Amino acid sequence: SGAECGIIARMLTWLGTGLLGSNFVRALRRRGEAVQVWNRSPDKARALEADGARALSEPAEAVRGASRVHLTLSDDAAVDDVLESARPGLGDGVTLIDHTTTSPAGTAARAQRWHDRGIVFLHAPVFMAPAHALAGTGLMLAAGPRARFDALAPALATLTGKLVHVGEAPERAAIHKLIGNLAL
Repeated sequence: SGAECGIIARMLTWLGTGLLGSNFVRALRRRGEAVQVWNRSPDKARALEADGARALSEPAEAVRGASRVHLTLSDDAAVDDVLESARPGLGDGVTLIDHTTTSPAGTAARAQRWHDRGIVFLHAPVFMAPAHALAGTGLMLAAGPRARFDALAPALATLTGKLVHVGEAPERAAIHKLIGNLAL
């Protein structure tokens, strides 16, 4: 689709810059990517300015001009709250990539809601510690339409050691992530 063309453009936003998110941002900056950041605790986002990221005070401001918006937040409620706050700043052709560990039902509802709004959404939770995010190692699962995954795979692969598409249904990655967490 037209919304899926150009989804690997250069301006990125990262919402949620705790231990995992901040190291993803540092890794992106080391590769020369332009990254805008936001965090509920502003000092965590501002700390990434030393790495060349641009910290912004509101989610809608942080996503303005971004072609990809990555999220590493705490849970379903946080993802929904932050995305709704960011919504006024989302432009045409933006892609939302959620790395948060969320529930299957919440993920499915979220993917449908954003699809209905004409926004590309991919759930891509990770099995990695913050050190893996910085090193680009670990495992990232992704679920959603295969064409969307294939278009995003080159960009996502730079964030992880192994990238696995686990199915078309957006909740599949959430299911695999929760089962993996139980096994661990």
